[in-house]
Amino acid sequence: MSAGPSSDPREVTGSRASHLAAASELVAADKLADAEREILSALVAAPKDVQALNLLALVRYKLGRLAEAQATYREIASAAPGDASARRNLGLVALKLGRLEEALPELEMAVRLAPSDERAWSYLGYAYAKKGEVVEAAAAFRRAKQDALASELEHAATVRRPPTPQFHFGHITGIQRVPEGLREGTGTAVSPPPKTSTSGVTLAPAAARLRTLTPPPPRESPGPVALAPPLPPLPSDEPGRRELPGPLPEVVEPPGKPVEASPVSLLGFVLSRLGQSPAPSPPAGPLRLTIADEVHVRADAVLAGAGTLEWQLASRRMQGRRGTEPLGEGTRRFFRLTGSGDVWVAGATDRWLPVVLTDDVLYVREDRVLAFDGQVSWEAGTMPGAGLRMLQFRGRGTVALDLDRAPLAIKVTEDRPAMLSGARLVGWVGRLVPYGARLEEGAPFQLACQGEGVVLLDAGGRS
Repeated sequence: MSAGPSSDPREVTGSRASHLAAASELVAADKLADAEREILSALVAAPKDVQALNLLALVRYKLGRLAEAQATYREIASAAPGDASARRNLGLVALKLGRLEEALPELEMAVRLAPSDERAWSYLGYAYAKKGEVVEAAAAFRRAKQDALASELEHAATVRRPPTPQFHFGHITGIQRVPEGLREGTGTAVSPPPKTSTSGVTLAPAAARLRTLTPPPPRESPGPVALAPPLPPLPSDEPGRRELPGPLPEVVEPPGKPVEASPVSLLGFVLSRLGQSPAPSPPAGPLRLTIADEVHVRADAVLAGAGTLEWQLASRRMQGRRGTEPLGEGTRRFFRLTGSGDVWVAGATDRWLPVVLTDDVLYVREDRVLAFDGQVSWEAGTMPGAGLRMLQFRGRGTVALDLDRAPLAIKVTEDRPAMLSGARLVGWVGRLVPYGARLEEGAPFQLACQGEGVVLLDAGGRS
């Protein structure tokens, strides 16, 4: 009778270490198929071992089996949600697969988890450049210490149109995501990056390197609207090598594409208001929301709908249940649209902004919301002691904000709580707990705010 698997933890650990050591030697010798077999043997004893999974993903990446590498990195991200390198590598693989919309949220999460990771910032800069977001790409390349690329992009943005003192969205650092119920999330960062060989390419002169990327809808003229950098550094076989592949191929924007607004990163928005990145332009057109499940729109913001749509007056949802209390008041009353189709919404010129959440939490006053799609999770509530009607949005999805002007941002820390004007509050991001303050009669403040995060205030003073 054959013996079963050993139950001695020392033997299991020793076997795993032996397989991983052999796999590392085989990777160094470029015997990748043999290395994969050793890693799979190690994973038999410890299926969730992050070190083994990282090595397995690397081998599959080097073998060119990108879909399998992506699946392995997803296992790592699931086992270690705070692993910044897994998020960075998921973004890289998605870029290699040409899946830009998958790459962006992963790379944005990576730089949030590891703000000093220059490689993640570089990949993010590439992703923004690929999307045609020239200003955002330049800001990311600055964080990656690739100043030459950033300067070229900034010059390209200047050529395209003069800079405007409006809004910009990059990436916020130092603010942690708030899980439901204001509980602080935790995670463990694990760092071995994937490495793959590339051939070095000498940078050509700037004029020869710039290529037109597929841009967002043109804001001013139908001519070329974005100038792209070459690809940023990709991982290499040799530690420390940072090489540049060739420039992106030219892609021409097809004619006749509607001019519509594109949501921008919520965390980037907050970062811009803290003065840590330049400002982008306001929405170029209306925001189109596709109704896959439901969409909530404010009566004074909706422009049109197309498809098979059903609508009804919306009610507030608290603790996961819809109540009878209406969502919004008067001309700011909300409607809930269901069915199949699209709806277009917009706010007053230069006074609104669509933001996209990527596993974020945003608290915002109910009267400062124009619309939100069915992907984002939401709850209604009232601020304790102040009576302000608030909406909480979390997860992933799009929210259109109604703003008198670009709001002020004030960072709040545990050792620096803030006192606020209730009339000026727009909302907040981070681990903050605002509440009605019990102060002496006639005090200029009505709210107190404690915790870690950023509070957004209206300089226009709408009541």
